[in-house]
Amino acid sequence: MFYKLVIVFIISCTVAACNSTSTQKVAREEIQKNKITKTLYLSKITFSQEVADNKFKTQCSMLEKLKDSILSSSQLLSIKIRPSDKVANDQYEVKVNYINVVPHRWAFPSVRPSSNATIKVSILKQGVTLHSTTKLIGSAVAFGACDRLDKIAIAQGRFVSKWVRKYI
Repeated sequence: MFYKLVIVFIISCTVAACNSTSTQKVAREEIQKNKITKTLYLSKITFSQEVADNKFKTQCSMLEKLKDSILSSSQLLSIKIRPSDKVANDQYEVKVNYINVVPHRWAFPSVRPSSNATIKVSILKQGVTLHSTTKLIGSAVAFGACDRLDKIAIAQGRFVSKWVRKYI
């Protein structure tokens, strides 16, 4: 009886393994169609008009931390992202925009405030958006708002590099 159970287990694992390989090939082929194979250029990171004018825009270094995090993590992931203020029409552009920033957010059971920020990342070519996503990241680890927002910016930079990597 034990041998019959072992044989049934081996056969079912083999059938399941053979069945799953075909779906992976289709997904890889679809990703290959959308791949961008050139160097991407990081345009100036900005705050959108929806982000209220607060002290964090001038006192915190979110934009610089995000830019440095994107460039350093892209080097670790072997992605060619270069900073550029002016992007030509035939080049791929990575555009990052803060669409919402909450420097102080109180939650019910918490003792101290937390922060969160939402970015919108787009890959553009000739002004046309090829791929786009948004990401909300929060932090309650540091005591000051600028420290929390800087940690968020560093985490978002790693996210941007990993997200861009899917399309290269």
